[in-house]
Amino acid sequence: MSRILPIPFVVGLLVVMGSELLHGPWTDRWSFSGELDAACARLPKQDEAMTVGDWKGRPAKELPHEDIVIGEIAGYFNQEFTHPNGSVIHVLVLCGRPGPIAVHSPEVCLGGEGCTLDGRRERLGVDLAPPDKRVEFWAGQFYWFDGGLRRDRRQFWTYSPNGTWTAEDNPRFSFARYPSLYKIYIVRQMSRRDEKLEEDPTLDFIKVFMPELQKRLFGPDFKSRP
Repeated sequence: MSRILPIPFVVGLLVVMGSELLHGPWTDRWSFSGELDAACARLPKQDEAMTVGDWKGRPAKELPHEDIVIGEIAGYFNQEFTHPNGSVIHVLVLCGRPGPIAVHSPEVCLGGEGCTLDGRRERLGVDLAPPDKRVEFWAGQFYWFDGGLRRDRRQFWTYSPNGTWTAEDNPRFSFARYPSLYKIYIVRQMSRRDEKLEEDPTLDFIKVFMPELQKRLFGPDFKSRP
């Protein structure tokens, strides 16, 4: 005769199985290091100055080893871009497993450095020239005090595991099933705290930088994967 398992045992087994299915991708337990290594290898070379449009880049300082370890950063690109009109923009592109890369948002990281988000972050869409797609960023204005004087910076950030850049409310959950994740920070120091977002020169920079980055990370004829 077949034995019928007690209902509590069956329910408990289903709960354990379900938690494992969620916990695996959530903790990146099932990610493949080969795919992560390949994603990092596609990053622009850190020690080679990058030029996009009229913006000329130069390598910025290497990230502190402690930050790399704590953030579980597998690879990065870190440069400052200067325009002939004097505008300076700092770009940091990170690559790593989705869990660690997604969990550190600017609100958390900059808050630990004494910066405060002024108001709320905004979801911003930027249209690129065809055939490139629209990209989506979070934008936030952060401030801190230096010698009693207020300083402001505007920061843009976005994520992509597959060539489509989006501003997700919960990126750790949204990207958990992917083997690797890119995150971009684009930062500009503001000369006035009342600068309007729609007039920020960073928007023009994004329109020339993102198509070039797309080619390097995903190839000139990429098609985003689901």
